[in-house]
Amino acid sequence: MTSNQFFIDILPDNEAIFFLEGQEHHHLSRVARVKPGDKVWLTDGRGWRLLAEVEEVQASRTKLRPLQAVQENLETRVILGLGLTRTDTFEFVVQKATELGVAEIQPLLTRRSQRLPLDRLERKLRRWETIAREALKQCKGGLLPLIGGPLRLEDALSRKVEGLKFYLDEDSRHYFRDILVSGRAGEVYLLVGPEGGWAEEEKEIMDRAGFQGLSLGCRVLRTETAVLAALSLISHFWNW
Repeated sequence: MTSNQFFIDILPDNEAIFFLEGQEHHHLSRVARVKPGDKVWLTDGRGWRLLAEVEEVQASRTKLRPLQAVQENLETRVILGLGLTRTDTFEFVVQKATELGVAEIQPLLTRRSQRLPLDRLERKLRRWETIAREALKQCKGGLLPLIGGPLRLEDALSRKVEGLKFYLDEDSRHYFRDILVSGRAGEVYLLVGPEGGWAEEEKEIMDRAGFQGLSLGCRVLRTETAVLAALSLISHFWNW
């Protein structure tokens, strides 16, 4: 049985017996009801996964024996900048972006983005991180995305990127598919607007910052659909 994955802060670096404690132990023993002899996956969220065998489920911790460590090899590091959307949309994107191997998720404050009061920011960040952790456990991935605090679009554009920089633009005459045949990029910074899209002046600012506007096709897609389409293409052609 290897249908469960759990988080551990530090994976053991040898064949010594180790223990899973706290909330993850509770999940293993009380929710997943894993038994001695079962095999489970563990991850540190930093790219490594470990297959281990459960030797004993105790009251406050689980005793495990390591079997095999595997490093998840994602050749393209993806940074997703997303204009703050409605709560359910943003949470959905966090979940799916995690499943698709995104390394960072950067919420953006844009002209048409949803407003997020400062007194709710910490709670939102904890909520997004919880969603990402659960998504990584479900998909058995090894890379937990870093989720930053919201940034103004102008500030987010200033980060250094070793690779491709582009934004989704339904009006562009350049197509997203064309980047996939130009060779694999080591890093991609993808910007997606909120519901309502980008303002024209925002497109001009991104163009001046070296970002290229790309279209996914002739249809106008919802924000979450556009994000999933773009990330799925990157994952399929460059990472999986």
